[in-house]
Amino acid sequence: MTAVAPPPPPRYQPDRPPVPTRFEHPATTAGSTLAIVATGLLVVVGLLVRSNLVFGIVVLAAIFIPIERLASLHPQKVFRAMWKTDLVHLVVNNLLATIGLVIAIAVPIVALRATLGTGLADVVRAQPFWLQFVEALLVAEVAGYWAHRATHRVPWLWRFHKVHHSISEMDWLAAGRLHPIDQVFVRSCVILPLVVLGFSRTTFGAYLLVATLWAIFIHANVRFTFGPLRWIIATPAYHHWHHTNDDDAVNRNFAGQLPLLDMVFGTFRLPKGRWPSTYGIDEPVPPTYLGQLAWPLHRGS
Repeated sequence: MTAVAPPPPPRYQPDRPPVPTRFEHPATTAGSTLAIVATGLLVVVGLLVRSNLVFGIVVLAAIFIPIERLASLHPQKVFRAMWKTDLVHLVVNNLLATIGLVIAIAVPIVALRATLGTGLADVVRAQPFWLQFVEALLVAEVAGYWAHRATHRVPWLWRFHKVHHSISEMDWLAAGRLHPIDQVFVRSCVILPLVVLGFSRTTFGAYLLVATLWAIFIHANVRFTFGPLRWIIATPAYHHWHHTNDDDAVNRNFAGQLPLLDMVFGTFRLPKGRWPSTYGIDEPVPPTYLGQLAWPLHRGS
């Protein structure tokens, strides 16, 4: 049975006063209108390319909103601050990241396949599905761990990854707040070895589905701890500690699904019976989608 942690600390304050910054100065009417139109066009294009995306978002909302109401960790509204911006991220980013991903890995895949030949890929595809899935999960987790860790350690990569860490109210929708360049880098590191090793399309698709749904779940505003399973699989508690800005928990819990990697490499953090009280970064965040896309490119960001 799923264990439930104690209620969250009382000092959780997601609506803390904003810090005045250049991002909060009112834009000109023309500039605001142009930004709204540009964002709207991106959303329309994203929906046209992924015609089933609306259905997918509705299904996710129908699953996670009731769960977050019934087992909420922190008291917060369904339509909390910046939910519209995160919804745009969810709709548009997949399209932009997919285009960037094709550009980023096309040449390396061709070069590596030409070098390695098809022998290894034939062996991998000849294995039963369950074994391929386990192997794909392990390969992707190791690659993803180091790619994710790099986004925290390499200053240039952190400029893009901090968009995701700007989340100050965790929920299922916040999982979509990702800069496309950050997505392209991490996905390239994960997908490239899976494609080169020759895992079947079924295995590849199954892994992507499981990884995507689990990533949304561990961001959710729920107090599930999973009892002893928390040492084996990533849980909301585990990933919430990755998003806190508490000094003693920064740069921890980089794995997507297997906490064992953090235990092995010394980056594990999961205090028993405790949850983070604050999330985000100690830096003001642009409130709009286009503002967050441009944020890493600002001098001094």
